[in-house]
Amino acid sequence: MINFQDFGVEDNEKYLSYLKKCPQIPADASPLNILSLKQKNNVQRGYTENLVWHKFNFEGEEFFGTPLGDWDAVDWQKTFAKNVPHETVFQFVPEYLVNIWKKVFGDSLEIEEDRDYWDYILDLEKMLKIEGPKFQAFRRLKRYFENNFTYEVEEITPKIFDELLAFQSYAEKDLQERTGNEYFAENDDLNFKFALKNWEKFNLFGFVVRVEGKIIAYFLNEKIDEKNIIAPFAKADYNFKGANQFAYWYNAKIILERGFLEENFTDDVGEQNLRYFKEHLYPKYMLKKYVVSYN
Repeated sequence: MINFQDFGVEDNEKYLSYLKKCPQIPADASPLNILSLKQKNNVQRGYTENLVWHKFNFEGEEFFGTPLGDWDAVDWQKTFAKNVPHETVFQFVPEYLVNIWKKVFGDSLEIEEDRDYWDYILDLEKMLKIEGPKFQAFRRLKRYFENNFTYEVEEITPKIFDELLAFQSYAEKDLQERTGNEYFAENDDLNFKFALKNWEKFNLFGFVVRVEGKIIAYFLNEKIDEKNIIAPFAKADYNFKGANQFAYWYNAKIILERGFLEENFTDDVGEQNLRYFKEHLYPKYMLKKYVVSYN
């Protein structure tokens, strides 16, 4: 069986060596996401010969995360027989792995869509060009911001962390008031504070947008490898019309300059306003995820 243990930031290099081999890398498996919510979700980590595993214990319910590694190279029958108890439930399993498991295990699995946690994968060139009728509203709002506010863009560095935390607190409070989704807003806030506290231990970068010297939007990215990049955090002050659209456009610009063609913009956690906004970014595709029960 898997030897699950506690883990910390010092394990990131080893963990990434497994994560990078995955044919699909979901946002919830990023080093930052796993570690920032480790204590709240009672997460433990274990390694087998060719996979890394996570076990969660949330509100008395135990489940596994997606086993991570080169999924195509695994003997799943042998691996499950050795490491996975019957009636184990896996959360956040990407579609690529689900399709492998279907072929191997057939009716031994119960599979359920988990739409709230599907990741939005955006085509950055389309986000930069924002051409055509689909992006008409997005284009109009971006131009409104550019034409009506005197703004500047600044790279996120430790010298502005206190100011950025203050803006995050304000933006998170506003988000809770608008959506009423306090649980996920709290998680987002925990993740963000953890990211700034451990800035140098992750491959993070981003920018803030200022109007009259005041932060009114920010974007933060986590680089996984030379092909995969995730955008776990983005906020804007909705009193500045078009600021959100400008920030998404500008983020596409700087990510393309770093050589990436697409980016994982994470899930919408089932929040309807966020889902509407992300769907109207017209993603290249959805990284679909499922709940899988092994029976």
